[in-house]
Amino acid sequence: MSPHWLVGASMLGYGVSLYVGIGVPIPVLNEEMARYTAVKDADIYTQIYDYSMDYPKGELKSLGEVSYQDLRSGAIVLNGKKIATAPLSSYYKAREIAGILKEWIERGDFLLGEPQTLLPDGS
Repeated sequence: MSPHWLVGASMLGYGVSLYVGIGVPIPVLNEEMARYTAVKDADIYTQIYDYSMDYPKGELKSLGEVSYQDLRSGAIVLNGKKIATAPLSSYYKAREIAGILKEWIERGDFLLGEPQTLLPDGS
């Protein structure tokens, strides 16, 4: 692991954290899998939480729901107020990691194999 992919962070009201860049190859073996992986930011939704107030109390309550596209736009409207937003992830770094992974796979340095352990199926 290169230190290039580890960055310390501090968030007001939340505390100290660590940004870690990882790449997980998803084998796109057919058109169906390609459709599942072609999700746009406009189609992914998440909840809004006030970490500065609720997190320290252990009382997370959703203030609303927005798409990743809304969050990446730089601002959202919450209760009639414009709130600045900033991503915790980087498209630039993600593309850099994907490029490295692609090179490893093409060179044969990263081989896909059988699953070591299956994930629970939820039943």
